[in-house]
Amino acid sequence: MDDQSTPTPAPEKSAVERAIEFGIDVTLLIENLRLTPTERVMRAQQVLNSVVSFQAEVKKSRERKSRQ
Repeated sequence: MDDQSTPTPAPEKSAVERAIEFGIDVTLLIENLRLTPTERVMRAQQVLNSVVSFQAEVKKSRERKSRQ
């Protein structure tokens, strides 16, 4: 049997490659992975602060509406 006639199997695709082929947009994931762990924590804290502020504003708005 000739080793040259046996096709070499294609290398297995990475999870990221499979996700992209499936149609998942991985640009935010890749962008986030370019950050240091400290930068990721700081960014997550900023998002959390924004959510907490938004929740407080929604609560104030509901309280004003209930008094009317």
